[in-house]
Amino acid sequence: MASGPSPYAFPLKVDDYASTPVPSMEEWEILWKAWDLVTAQMIPADALMEQPIPLRNPLKFYVGHIPTFEDIHLARATGTPLTEPASYARFFERGIDPDVDDPRQCHDHSELPTIWPELSEMLEYRENVKRRITLQYDTGRAYSDRSIGRALWIGYEHEGLHLETFLYMAVLSPNIKAPPDIPRPDFAGMARDAASRRVENQWFRIPEQELTIGYEDPESDDGPDRYFAWDNEREPYDIRTSAFEAQARPVSVGEYAAFLIDTGKTDEIPAMWVKLNTCDGETDGVPRGHDVEDTALQAFIAQHGHRTVWGPIPLSQAVDWPATASWNEMTSYSEWKGGGVRFPTLHEVRSIHEHAAQLNEGQLLSTTTTTTSPSHSNPANPSKNKDMHTDPESIFVDLGGANVGLQNFHPVPVTHRGGRLCGLGELGGAWEWTSTVFAPQPQFKPMDIYPVYSEDGLDGREAYWVVVCEAMDVVARASAAAEWAAERHVLLDTAFENMLQQFDNET
Repeated sequence: MASGPSPYAFPLKVDDYASTPVPSMEEWEILWKAWDLVTAQMIPADALMEQPIPLRNPLKFYVGHIPTFEDIHLARATGTPLTEPASYARFFERGIDPDVDDPRQCHDHSELPTIWPELSEMLEYRENVKRRITLQYDTGRAYSDRSIGRALWIGYEHEGLHLETFLYMAVLSPNIKAPPDIPRPDFAGMARDAASRRVENQWFRIPEQELTIGYEDPESDDGPDRYFAWDNEREPYDIRTSAFEAQARPVSVGEYAAFLIDTGKTDEIPAMWVKLNTCDGETDGVPRGHDVEDTALQAFIAQHGHRTVWGPIPLSQAVDWPATASWNEMTSYSEWKGGGVRFPTLHEVRSIHEHAAQLNEGQLLSTTTTTTSPSHSNPANPSKNKDMHTDPESIFVDLGGANVGLQNFHPVPVTHRGGRLCGLGELGGAWEWTSTVFAPQPQFKPMDIYPVYSEDGLDGREAYWVVVCEAMDVVARASAAAEWAAERHVLLDTAFENMLQQFDNET
């Protein structure tokens, strides 16, 4: 890991990151510091027109998109004009997310400018919007007017989510630069330490559970000063999950490499991997005991690297990291494993998290863990999810020890976690794939403030729920935050993960 705490790390304790429904001015300043770092210092200005993911807009689009989105929502909430240039609302309001198989199919989106504004003009516009945000706090309206508070909340979370978007796109660029004030981690030392701590990836029985998914947010200005929710986080509904078995931790890079060797798919590497120009890469730390010849696995790993913001590192230094790949790639891995192994559903992921929290709290016998992990000192109480939440402890969790919120700018090893069940935030810095197709939840209602938010995932294109808690993810405000993603989207090669699972034959 880095030699010291990241100066860009976001707080992970509930009292710090969700003390009130409206993000504090201090939270905004932390976010702005991180945004300025990744957009102005980690990518050269002359590389901002790159499209590291061809189906996405150029990186420069997000420089305009973030302040424009915030300005549009504040203008609506305050009943005042847009910040000039008002034309930015036409160019930068919405990005693109076209169909992977047929890019001609795409939701409504902003028209890109024929001639792009100068970067200096875009940055000046951003500063003006930041002043507009600050004014809401200086006048007290951020907390006294819930319409303005909701606009600030959605703008803050949106900027946090797109900070991650920018990072996982930028890491695919050959022009990515490391954070200038963070020393390069000792990846080789980390790999040696991880190799010495590996344990078998055990199966855990997850008991039958009754849970409540989502929480109450009527999206009105009436009632108590309660917490806000995205449309796919509300309204609350009850579920019962059957008993099943889940592996303790996610699939590792080394395990995924063994799969590629065994199936002959060595040319189908995930987007976060790169082919090196030499066969002389390091092989220390290569996992043993796979159903392939170790020599073949060693040779394959020596020829590949893993992308980081410090540039590619030898894949041998990342074999204990969580494997990040697309839904289709991980589905192929599951089929290769056989024995009924598959992705968990969205509800089963929640069941895993709840059971892991119980184990970590000592509510059930667990004697296998010797590692630092998120404290989860306040696991979400499902019985409270139908309240209008004024108490953050009822819906949010402490994530101390988790590799989220820019604690590091890279994943961390997970192979030492095979003896204990990983819960929320314990996947080494990756999101979790689920097998649940994205669809309206019971009593689904589009957000009044942003009705098209989930619309893109409900357009008939196959997409799946993913559970959010990732190294570059800076907004960890919900105990069960969820997003959707297309099954082959390149985005998923960089930020998502699954936990393998199989049904217990006795249930």
